[in-house]
Amino acid sequence: MASPLVLSEDEALEIIALLVTAARTQLDESAEYAPLRMLAAVGRLAGFIAERATPETRAFLAGPLQHMPDAAFRTADPARYAADLDLVCRAVAEHLARHFGLDSDAK
Repeated sequence: MASPLVLSEDEALEIIALLVTAARTQLDESAEYAPLRMLAAVGRLAGFIAERATPETRAFLAGPLQHMPDAAFRTADPARYAADLDLVCRAVAEHLARHFGLDSDAK
């Protein structure tokens, strides 16, 4: 089955602009800002595609991605921030495995 088209050209250009300007800004900022900028891009992208995605992806976007670590939390407890990001990464991997039929339940 074909994947739904979930991003307009304007939305894609906005994400490209966000990532390119973040890359440039990162040259002059401390390294700890990089994850925050990437998570901001993820949030924008998720917001753009949520209404056009499959029901499974919509559920994924409404779940783990809505619970990404708060930027302020990074400075208060870096170890917990990393652990929370690890949980979101695991959720992304699990969703992709199901989406592409690569999980063990699909075999």
